[in-house]
Amino acid sequence: MADPVGRGPTHPGVRAFRAGAAAVCVWTTACGASRIPASLRGYDILVEQAVDPQAAELARAMQEHGFRVRRAVRGGSRPTAALISFTFQETGPGAAPWLYLRLADTRTGAIVGAVAIPLDSALTPRARADAAVRALVAAPRATPP
Repeated sequence: MADPVGRGPTHPGVRAFRAGAAAVCVWTTACGASRIPASLRGYDILVEQAVDPQAAELARAMQEHGFRVRRAVRGGSRPTAALISFTFQETGPGAAPWLYLRLADTRTGAIVGAVAIPLDSALTPRARADAAVRALVAAPRATPP
């Protein structure tokens, strides 16, 4: 078998390395995509540039979980879901605040993913973001309390 440049035979060890490298690339790509729920596959996630540290951590956590994250709207691109996050707390004694995440399709406005997690004042924005994205991956359409 000739090498890619056509300069004669390729060493058998090189062929095996190339085949192994291709298999690893396919395997890691498939594993990253398999963590994303079916309802969110194919979407880019829009997290606009903000000075909010929680939004920056959410973008980081989403990228680490295999989502494609963009920082600006771009026309003519893949389907995109805008990340909307907010906190809410019922009035009354003992009511805990919750962090809500919504992913809304930018073309239709439909909610394609939603999750709510209770906030603990001791958690950092990074820990909250990791917990929220793990919950989103586990149950993308969870209904909050």
